[in-house]
Amino acid sequence: MIPPRENLLAAFPPSRTAGNVTLRPLTLAGMARLGAEGVDCGAAVPRDKALRAAFILSGGRDDARPSHGDRDWRRFLKRTRCGLQQLLNAVEATLNDAFATYVKPLGKAADQVEAAVAAPRGLGAPLELAEWLCAEYGWSWREALETPVATVYALAAAAHKRNGGKFAGMDYCQRQYAQDVKAGRAKARSPFDSGKEEAV
Repeated sequence: MIPPRENLLAAFPPSRTAGNVTLRPLTLAGMARLGAEGVDCGAAVPRDKALRAAFILSGGRDDARPSHGDRDWRRFLKRTRCGLQQLLNAVEATLNDAFATYVKPLGKAADQVEAAVAAPRGLGAPLELAEWLCAEYGWSWREALETPVATVYALAAAAHKRNGGKFAGMDYCQRQYAQDVKAGRAKARSPFDSGKEEAV
């Protein structure tokens, strides 16, 4: 079996490009900043939010000094060379990568992780997940906020499994196995086949 794609996403979250813009992996800090811009990371990104989302994911800063952030934003707009749809596709691909490592936990042992991961509520996913990382691993707040979301979800799944928890959905190896089976069936129906099944 090919190692699960989620392993690579968790260990080495990829960057995405659109024209001359490079989008970095979504971090917990980025998730909070996107939320402040009205972008729901769990839904399709509205076209009118694509530029702001790309600015945030490209590392643009507008959260320190207002004048500095405004200058960064204007510079981003001036140097960006790609179509809006291309940018939107790259933003959505970046968000899809971030959430690909999520596995819904099951059972009472899941309560702490589930509150932060399954459906953002209460204090909100970025805050609750960052606090969970600090409590679970002794990381600093800054380290937690700068952690890619794909890594956070993978760690949450691994911690849940380590504590004896089960999952409500397929784990990474089960997902890979299902993909392998599907690919095998697709290969059997390849247009290069004659369409006739060989007698057994």
